[in-house]
Amino acid sequence: MPEGPGGELRRIYTLDANEVVFGCREGLMGALRVMAGEGAKAVLMIATCVTDLIGEDMEGLISEMRRESDMRLSYVTLGQFKNFGSSVGTWKTAEALVAFMDAGTGAPPAAKKRANAIFIDPWRNKNDVVKYPLIVGALEARGVEVRKLTSGAGLAEYAAAPDAALNLALSELTQPMAARMQAEFGVPYAPLHNSYSVAQIDKTYADIAGLLEIEPISGQPTDGWRDMAAALEERAKKELAGVKYAMLAGNAALSVYLAGFGMEPLIVSIGDFHNEDAEQAKQLKALGYDPPVCRMMNIDYDMEVVRGLGADIIIGGIPDRIKGFRCVDELGDFFGVVGYERTAGMLSRIFNVLETGDIGDRMDMYGLAPRMY
Repeated sequence: MPEGPGGELRRIYTLDANEVVFGCREGLMGALRVMAGEGAKAVLMIATCVTDLIGEDMEGLISEMRRESDMRLSYVTLGQFKNFGSSVGTWKTAEALVAFMDAGTGAPPAAKKRANAIFIDPWRNKNDVVKYPLIVGALEARGVEVRKLTSGAGLAEYAAAPDAALNLALSELTQPMAARMQAEFGVPYAPLHNSYSVAQIDKTYADIAGLLEIEPISGQPTDGWRDMAAALEERAKKELAGVKYAMLAGNAALSVYLAGFGMEPLIVSIGDFHNEDAEQAKQLKALGYDPPVCRMMNIDYDMEVVRGLGADIIIGGIPDRIKGFRCVDELGDFFGVVGYERTAGMLSRIFNVLETGDIGDRMDMYGLAPRMY
């Protein structure tokens, strides 16, 4: 498909036999010069493994091209770009888009009231319309312009992103983009993706208000969810100590949060090793737990291992063939959800499963807080 849904052009550069042996640098640079001459403003190069096998220096090529053209260039491998089933594919591509951003001449004073919500569009629940966590609406109600950096955002929006006072990291998939923007442009980010406890969320929201120079983030709709989350945390302190669990949801930060109540992690399965996972593993050790933090590759064998662990509850999807476990098996509706509403929903679901074996009624994460359990 030579044209993408947003009107972007897609080109394919095919290596000939000579280039496979001796390299494709000159030919690829020639193709990029043609694209620059046709008015291309930014090019994301997606390379197959051949460039790695022949030792082509793609980063060096980009550096050389930047000396002769103001066209923005970035690079990922095809495996990273294509494999959406692997989280590294998403965050590597998101991180690569930082190369398209413009540092400009410094953020204008109005930027104090501007934030970027860095978000990957939902891919579950029958492709629902994009919904944002309540913090986004709360900021907009306080006069903050929130730029939504999703797959629907244009190149100009990404280019202007460094003029914001703050980035909202809404997922571990977009945290690497936020971290690189902080390193290259000095734009701080709020780690909403890893803030699970009420105390963590309180601090993160306070930091956000301070950086944006706005009134504290309180009142509806966030306070109803905060009250519920706080009540559920008090219950968790009394009832969850000693409960053994297997984390199959690929979420090391959630594992740390639950371990804080005295829940014992028997295994933590991650989809890919994210930069922050090592820190989460250290935090688990500091709490007195040292479970295997691993990626499950052989599902049949690995599920038998999980079966033998003796977990009281499994968090994350498991195959039908070992049903009977108490399992929080559906977490897709928490995708991109952060803040008190995620904490309240997650704890409610865990309690429901422990009591009844079922996750219970789904909560509307974007409406009023439901009744206390």
